[in-house]
Amino acid sequence: MRFRKGRPKIPRIISEEPKARIFKPAEILGNTTNNNEKEVLHLSLEELESIRLVDYLGYSHEEAANAMGISRRVFWNILKSARKKVSDFLVNGKIIRIEGGYYKLRECGMNDICGKGKYCIFKPTRCCPRFQVNDDDRYNTDNNTDNKD
Repeated sequence: MRFRKGRPKIPRIISEEPKARIFKPAEILGNTTNNNEKEVLHLSLEELESIRLVDYLGYSHEEAANAMGISRRVFWNILKSARKKVSDFLVNGKIIRIEGGYYKLRECGMNDICGKGKYCIFKPTRCCPRFQVNDDDRYNTDNNTDNKD
């Protein structure tokens, strides 16, 4: 019987896949496959998500860790790695390729607001950002809209 060392790795929750996967300085022309592989940095999708949550959306580390379904320490390690890669990209003019990682996409009902995911006490209409509803119907808990007098 084979035993695993340590705790099993938990997939990180990300909101969406990026719209663009490769970024390079304007001075670098041509296809990225012809460039030296040492000049290409690989940023995982969970590293991108950590930067998006903290630096772009302004979440605290605790809120961002809850949104990704991981501990604050693991989140900090991911964010630290991501920031190092992005700074290397900016300072040294390297190519950055976003790919890979151990993640799963956020499902409707998993939310950033309360951080409880599928255990959220609210209906998806109140906390799921992907569930589009009209503002008038947002907090309506009555499913039957017909008035029977």
